[in-house]
Amino acid sequence: MIKKLLMAAVILATAVPAAAQGSRRSEVSVSYGVAPVTDWIDSYSNILTGVIAGSDSDLTGWGTVTVGYSFRVIGSLRIGAQVAYSSNTQEIKKTGSEIKNRYWTLMPNVKWNWLNLKIVSFYTRVGAGASFSKAKIGGQSDKSTLFAFQVSPVGVEVGGRIAAYAEAGIGTSGSLLVGARYRF
Repeated sequence: MIKKLLMAAVILATAVPAAAQGSRRSEVSVSYGVAPVTDWIDSYSNILTGVIAGSDSDLTGWGTVTVGYSFRVIGSLRIGAQVAYSSNTQEIKKTGSEIKNRYWTLMPNVKWNWLNLKIVSFYTRVGAGASFSKAKIGGQSDKSTLFAFQVSPVGVEVGGRIAAYAEAGIGTSGSLLVGARYRF
């Protein structure tokens, strides 16, 4: 599954710049996000497991790292794609075992800059795609494909060709994201 995800990213990275010729400007970005929905889902499954099985568990995760590429289609509208990675570990207290969850996500997205000032701009980003998950417990593992999304109604960028940004929203990339982007 990871091979397919990487293959899709390579195809996208080679095909999209060809479509982004002329006056269109490309953009690459990297961000870190806290509280992705994948952690929320695993937290709620912990609650259900505790009620049904009578065991308690702790969830620890470190957030999501997202890398993206987009190009300007027309005016302030951009289309692109993002690849995200997140993981968490569920420690089941009474049994001493743990479940390790890993998520790779590929999401096409749309970004609209709705207010552009000299060095500050505000935008909205919406994306939908697929998450490829793998859960390991002991010597066993389980893989699945899940629907992935990111809705960030408010984002702010500060800078020019190189900029820092922050987004607030909900989804696979996180509820609060901070990152940097480069336009070329």
